[in-house]
Formats: sequence, C-alpha cells, structure tokens
Amino acid sequence: MDNKQIWSAALSYIRKDINSVVGFNTYIKDIVPVSFDGEIFTGAVSNLICKSMVEIRYRDMIENALSKITARKVTFLLILKDEFVTEPKKELPKNNSKTNLNPKYTFDNFIVGSSNEFATAIAMSTAKNPGQEMNNPLFLYGDSGLGKTHLMQAIGNEIVKQYPEKKVVYVTSEKFTNDMIESLHIKDMGSFRQLYRNVDVLLIDDIQFIENKQGVQEEFFHTFNELHQNNKQIVLTSDRMPRELATLDLRLKTRFEWGLSIDIIKPDYETRVAILKKKSESRNVYINEEVLSYIAERIDSNVRELEGALLKIISYAGMKHTEITKELAENVIKSIIPDDGIIKITPQKIIDSICSYYNISEEEILGKSKQKNIAFARQIAMYLCKTLTTMNFSMIARALGNRDRTTVMYGVDKIMASIKNDSALKADIEAITKDINSI
Repeated sequence: MDNKQIWSAALSYIRKDINSVVGFNTYIKDIVPVSFDGEIFTGAVSNLICKSMVEIRYRDMIENALSKITARKVTFLLILKDEFVTEPKKELPKNNSKTNLNPKYTFDNFIVGSSNEFATAIAMSTAKNPGQEMNNPLFLYGDSGLGKTHLMQAIGNEIVKQYPEKKVVYVTSEKFTNDMIESLHIKDMGSFRQLYRNVDVLLIDDIQFIENKQGVQEEFFHTFNELHQNNKQIVLTSDRMPRELATLDLRLKTRFEWGLSIDIIKPDYETRVAILKKKSESRNVYINEEVLSYIAERIDSNVRELEGALLKIISYAGMKHTEITKELAENVIKSIIPDDGIIKITPQKIIDSICSYYNISEEEILGKSKQKNIAFARQIAMYLCKTLTTMNFSMIARALGNRDRTTVMYGVDKIMASIKNDSALKADIEAITKDINSI
C-alpha cells in the first residue's frame, strides 16, 4: 500500500476508536500523509494549534492504528504543511525503484555495539564478496526492532555501490507472496520467476511469514536452489533461527542453515547512548549527555522503541519551544513507561492473577506438569506476558520456569488463535487482565 492507502485504512480504525466525532473532524480528518519509511509515518497539518492537539491527545491512537495496518511498530511524526511545501528536503529518502532498497540504510549510519558487532562484520564481508559459500545464505535473526532490516539493506546498498552491474532485489516475504499470488491470478508465473531468479543478490525480510504457506514455500524452495547453485547471494531475516520455524518445510530449514545464522540481541547501554546521539545529530538537535543517559537507561527493549522515545521528546520540545532537559525527558518517558520506569505489569503479577483465577499454585505454573488445565493456564500466562509487557519470547521463557523459547511461541500462538472463536476464553482473559491492572 502507498502512503495514502495506509492513512485511509488507519483513519477507519481511528474513526471507530475515537470518543469525539468533533475531535476527529477538527484535528485528524484533514491530516495529509507525507511519507512512510517503514518505521516513521509523517503527516502534515495546516496550523500549530491542530499540530499541538493531535500530538497531545491523539498520537498514541494514531500510532496504534498505523501499527495495525502495517503490522509493525510505527512512530507518527507531524509537521506543518508550510514546512512540507517550503522545505521538501524534510521528506525521507525514497526507495530505489529497481532494487526496493531504502538509501538511508547504510553501514555508515548503523551503530555498532557488542550486540551486533559480529553480525555487522559478517554483513560487511558479505557485501564485499557476495555469493561466497560460507556466508550464503546469510540468515539474520532476532526480535523486532533490533536493526535486522537496516543491516540487510546496508548489504544491498553497499553491493549496488561496489558492483553497479549486479542486479539486487530487496523485498519482504509478504511482497514475495503477493507477487506470486498476482502472477498465478494472471497466469504468468514465468515473469515472476524471471524477476526473482534472474538476480545476483536476493534479500528477503521477515521470512518467517511464509510459514503455513505451502505453495509459497514450494516456489521459494526452487528459487533458493536456482540462486544458490549459481553462487548468487541470498540474505534472509527472521524473528527466529531456522530450526525454530516450526511449520517451515524441512528442506528450507536445512538450506537456511547451509550458510551463517547470526543472532542479533538488544543493544547494551553504551550502544543505546551512541544510537541516541547519532539520531539526534542527524536531526540537528543538541541533547546533552545527562539526558541521553537517562533515555538509554529507561528504554532498553529495542532500537525502534528507543528512537521512538527520542522522536517524541524532540517533538514535544519543539511544540513547547523549549530546550530538551532531563525534566522534559522524564515527563515524556512517563507516558511510555509508567511510574518513571517502574513497569506496572510484571510476570509475577500475571502469574499471581492466573493462579488465583484458576485456583492453581505458582509451583504448578512454573513446573513441568502437563495436566491439561495447568498447561492451558501456563499458555495464557505466556500470552499475557507477551501482550501486556515488553518482554520478548526468551525473557518470558525464563520467567515461566526456564522453558524453551519455542514453547512460549507455540503457547502464545495457540491462545491468539483460540481467542478469536472462544468467547468464554476471551471473557476469562479480560477478567484476568482487569485483575492484573488492579493489583
């Protein structure tokens, strides 16, 4: 979808959720979509009053709607129409139409730290010598928002720069799937195969989304074989390592492990500070070390949320026409993390509520019992940890009895699927959630 289509779809969600029709018609309806780079959606309004009201009252609602439409964490940035018209340079760079690569994703602006040092070195090596057997395929995996897409596209942009004769294509797995479906519809699979098999470098983001899509897996299997046999470089990203893609064809799992699989974990404190400093400098905004340190200490989940917090602080300071101080940062961070960094909902609170609701013990939840009622309650705990906290699968696995990460993923998926058709389960979860929030 283009920017206008994404915004139109988001408006449908907002219109249903907003309490004030007047507020919607006055402040939101006339926002003009400007750009979307996959992380930041920029809109424009006609006056400062409207801009201030949207940022104070409706930003979270808009970001939630955009995240639902795009299936990714989106930060909403609002500018004045005058800025958009008179300073077109504020627009984010557009993707290269031939490669689909975003030129802003380069090695130069990728912050390297202990969490991604090895991955970065391998990525740079791959870009220097694409198609080498040891790095082919290169499989980057880790939780959302840690820089996998940036690193993957940096490989593509560097190859385009060093080897302009090479044909490089970057797509998401969703784009690959949609292209295949469209080709089947018009009965022209030849063009589809020509597009994806006649390349020197194929970069596919979020490959986990071809799970449970047997036809797509079959087509990608043959595409992979064609490219690999001809020493063409393949780079893939996923939220899990190949062996954890439970419903992926075993032939593909095996092939994904032929090259290198590299884990990218959340950045450490020093890297978070460096990221914040780089991002503020890129926006020509000065932020002192004390404030940068404060933000880095409070936001430690992933790069995307770190950048989102920084952007909110910059926007708020701009709206108030004031400098960015620690006090200002604290006020903004409180809207992201309640009680000045104390997360209200913890795994322990979730476990306590579930044990009380189902009349089972904490030892049973954390233990190895496979009794149906206990196992199901444990899966609900996994689901609530994932939806009510910022914990990733590995963290949840540790909190619930040092289990395997894949067990948590299975449990969360099971509850998510069941809740759609089971009204009793939905009522149970709503009651437990209400209890958790009251503790």
